[in-house]
Amino acid sequence: MNWKPSEARSLAVALTFSGGFVDAYTYIQRGHTLSAGQTGNVIFFASALADHNVMGMLNRLSTFVAFSLGVAVVGFLHARLKTQYWRVVCLFPIVLICGVIGFLPKSVPNYYIVPAIAFGLAMQNASFSKIQGLGYSNAFTTGNLKKSVVAWSAYFFGADDQQHTAAVNYMWLVLAFAFGAICSALLQQLLGLRTIWLAIILLGGGINCSYALRLRRRNELLEKQ
Repeated sequence: MNWKPSEARSLAVALTFSGGFVDAYTYIQRGHTLSAGQTGNVIFFASALADHNVMGMLNRLSTFVAFSLGVAVVGFLHARLKTQYWRVVCLFPIVLICGVIGFLPKSVPNYYIVPAIAFGLAMQNASFSKIQGLGYSNAFTTGNLKKSVVAWSAYFFGADDQQHTAAVNYMWLVLAFAFGAICSALLQQLLGLRTIWLAIILLGGGINCSYALRLRRRNELLEKQ
């Protein structure tokens, strides 16, 4: 059986939606710093450096380091946890972090808040990195956009019918990230700092439970064969 629950399109779309949702939250509510988009943070760091903005530099640098650590932790857990449910464990940090941060006021410095979210998002991103066998990112969208355009170009101009599925998958991911960011921005006008709690419902109650059930179902089917 080639079906892999961790590579399901619906799961990848939901994770990418949550990535855009959380990233928009940190940018709007927490000092215009991206929790996942480290390319942007490098630019913001350079700008803060040029302006002699020490706090701005600290916010971006700490976020960059935290994201890197999150990816490293996933590698460690994947090697150490002898269970098929290791991805479920790797999603718990972002759920817990979002829950705590929703209680914290604006007075808490952003160099505590955003790196913590970046750490959790990095674990989410590194744990789920394929959609139907294709590599993707659920925490940012530049790579997905590029792959979508390349695949559509190969399909339309190169008559490569095999690229259609890839083009559609990546297109869905780009739309999901954008829609997640838009929903987050609009909801923040109503809920403010508490908007992050909606990510708990999505990530914990929806995505993680759904993935665990899919994995269990797959194992049961394998046992019956």
